[in-house]
Amino acid sequence: MVPLGVTNFALPTLACQRSVALLRPAGPSDSIRFPKKTSAAAVSVRTAMESEGKPSDATQVAAVDSPAMAMEDEMQGLNVETSLLSLPDDDLLSVLEYLSTRDLLSCRAVCHRLRDVALRPELWRRRSIDFGQRDASTASLRPAVLRVAPCASSLSMWFEGRSDALGTLAATTRCAAAELIIYVDNDPARLEAAKLAIRNQAALGMLRTLDVRVVAHKSNDIHAADLLAEACSTQGLARLVVDVSYGIRWCKGAGPSPLIPASIKEVALRNVDPRFVHRVLRSHAATLQAVQLRGNCQGVAPLLAAIPGLQRLECPVMEDLPLVAKCASLRSLKLAVVYCRDEAAFQAAAAFLRAATHLEELQLEYYSLGSVRVEQGLLTALASSGRAALRKLVYSCLIGFEDRLETELASALPGLPALEWLVLPGTVPRRVLAAINPGSAPRLRGLMIANWTSEAGCLHADMHEPDVSRVLASYSHFYLVVRNRSCRQERQCEHCAKGCHGVPWPTGEALVGFYTHEAPSREAADALSSGSPCKLWIKP
Repeated sequence: MVPLGVTNFALPTLACQRSVALLRPAGPSDSIRFPKKTSAAAVSVRTAMESEGKPSDATQVAAVDSPAMAMEDEMQGLNVETSLLSLPDDDLLSVLEYLSTRDLLSCRAVCHRLRDVALRPELWRRRSIDFGQRDASTASLRPAVLRVAPCASSLSMWFEGRSDALGTLAATTRCAAAELIIYVDNDPARLEAAKLAIRNQAALGMLRTLDVRVVAHKSNDIHAADLLAEACSTQGLARLVVDVSYGIRWCKGAGPSPLIPASIKEVALRNVDPRFVHRVLRSHAATLQAVQLRGNCQGVAPLLAAIPGLQRLECPVMEDLPLVAKCASLRSLKLAVVYCRDEAAFQAAAAFLRAATHLEELQLEYYSLGSVRVEQGLLTALASSGRAALRKLVYSCLIGFEDRLETELASALPGLPALEWLVLPGTVPRRVLAAINPGSAPRLRGLMIANWTSEAGCLHADMHEPDVSRVLASYSHFYLVVRNRSCRQERQCEHCAKGCHGVPWPTGEALVGFYTHEAPSREAADALSSGSPCKLWIKP
């Protein structure tokens, strides 16, 4: 058994390619040393400050030399001190981009040139800054960042508790963000301040993602509705998220503002008044590609059906859901079927799945059939045409449905000829494996079972069961992911005690993956996840 850890696929960090300099108060003899590729061997901060006429005890620059840097300098035979200010702009920017936000702001006190260079947009446009109330160290930077920073990748603002000072800064800052995340409680003054912050960022012209999280009670519906109307009328967005912890109603006699030019590609609206939802879907129908809806979705289905480029949809069951099946571009659906005892809603979901043969990915969430017969289940409806293009099925069910899962899977799988990935995030019996075979699922490449029930208390013992061995042997290329369960050290099963495979059974991983032929690609690891992907893979 050969373990393989699957880690994130990422390029080597720039820190491995270039030295990292830190600007902090230091003694007069401290200096910065650079490798040859930065065009200087070392920088004496004292020399830099003297060239600007600064006193020797002013704020100074220092760096931490690493053994690797010293070795590199010795190999290059390079150990020449020169002024930081003699570096060309490109090299100087390359050094400063490694500084934390606090250090970058502090270095403005060193000299005139650093004061100006530290505010170059190149040093700020990739920075994400969170002014969370719970992080005092970050919150202390808020005034300086909002007063002097030219831009940011993301700004997170918390309008709650003692955040009154944030209102004026947020409404007047010239720091243009590509993403604005707002958390606001139900205080009228803070709701108004959040609205002005959105308006200001929109006017600065860089805003592409707006994320608004509202805790609003009915007593302040008018103020919360004003905030949502501001978000709704913001132009130029590519992504909009609105999450309301309590329902908000539009004021009587008031309605959403006029339609604006379409720009949004992704939208997530949770517990939002339907009129707000209608407003967004109408305005951005020409550009929308992904829609996530939770809460009251009355009258939404016709608007979804009218979105020509809709590719991904997450929504609850709606009685007029079959209208959405006409959207030929739809490829991925997450359908929340929560205690579906309403016959009309259930029949609507079944009718949609019978017609949506073009779906490639489907997730059924919190699925409970109640008194509905197995042959009328949603999986059966999906497979009834025999022409389903479904490649991935995520089938999440409530406790108490385990006994029916095997029967419904056995009934549905032959009607899903294109299925490659099957993910079962809930608790299911191990005997569900009896439904998995090349005859019923010829193209299946992987199976994920988050938690299966069995007599054995150890996953290692489960992997030696005949059903598991049969599934792995039935497919030439197959991946199986299961939640890890290990024996107690004092009461090991026979397989753990024997130490088969010559490898200790892993105990620190939540999920364990098995592969029959070759290690999984990133696509396979992602396809078999119901959250974070499995990182430990073993070849039996």
